[in-house]
Amino acid sequence: MRAALLVCLAGCNLVKLTTNQTADVLAVAAPSMAMEGDVDLAREAAPGQLKTIEGFWLASPENRKLLRLLAQGYCEYTFGFLDSDLEALTMAGRDDDQTAKLRQRTTGLYMRCMSYGLKLLGPSWEQAMKGDLAAFREKVAHAEREDVEGMLFTALGLASAININRDNLDMVADLPRAKMMLERIVALDEKFNNAWAHTALGLLYSSQGAAVGGDPPKGRVHFDRAIALTSGKYLMPKVLKAHTYAVITNDRKLFHDTLLEVLKTSPSIWPEQRLANELAHQRAQRYLAHEADLF
Repeated sequence: MRAALLVCLAGCNLVKLTTNQTADVLAVAAPSMAMEGDVDLAREAAPGQLKTIEGFWLASPENRKLLRLLAQGYCEYTFGFLDSDLEALTMAGRDDDQTAKLRQRTTGLYMRCMSYGLKLLGPSWEQAMKGDLAAFREKVAHAEREDVEGMLFTALGLASAININRDNLDMVADLPRAKMMLERIVALDEKFNNAWAHTALGLLYSSQGAAVGGDPPKGRVHFDRAIALTSGKYLMPKVLKAHTYAVITNDRKLFHDTLLEVLKTSPSIWPEQRLANELAHQRAQRYLAHEADLF
């Protein structure tokens, strides 16, 4: 019996060792997706890639490299493709079963991104997310640099899920938690992950007018900071600034000029972020096509 147990333990340890070595390879290889210029190829490849990584994670659930790849991967896949599809349907006036199912699926994958972000942060954060807001504020206030990646993907997953379910008051009640984490990230490491904390705050503050709790001027500051930190080569903050800040402030010239500027900029201006820039082009084209509806 003891010999059999030792053989089992040795086998389990070998599996975990092999998985951890594979995680190192996957982390090195991950940028290839961000560098992809063929949007359709990236869209088709991403789900299989994510499920493969998820399988490795089951063999080594404490591996932070795998958790990071899953948290970031689910957020980026969902925002880049499913959220974009949902937005296209709603902008076209669709409100049918297909739209509802896509919203449900998109919400679920955003929440999966949040879940992996929380696993990066650890059990105490998972408990804090369920606790009262004052205690959570205190938790965030004491977050350190090592918590930045977990906070970002937790906040992005949560805020993005709320954004597409604004009529769900239970979800909306958690929006302050996402905002707290994003603000803390800006204080700790504003450049992290292409300054997405700034971009996300730009969206949060610019999604509503001042009369209903928004703060568009503050949103613009965050968008502009994200653009500056990425030297204007990361096109998504410009596109989202046009679609939120310019629209909410009724600045049609800024909207039009910004999106034209994006479309005149080659997605290859930043080869390491080619896919994100290609996706930014797609959104820019969509928003320009609906310019008359937005103003």
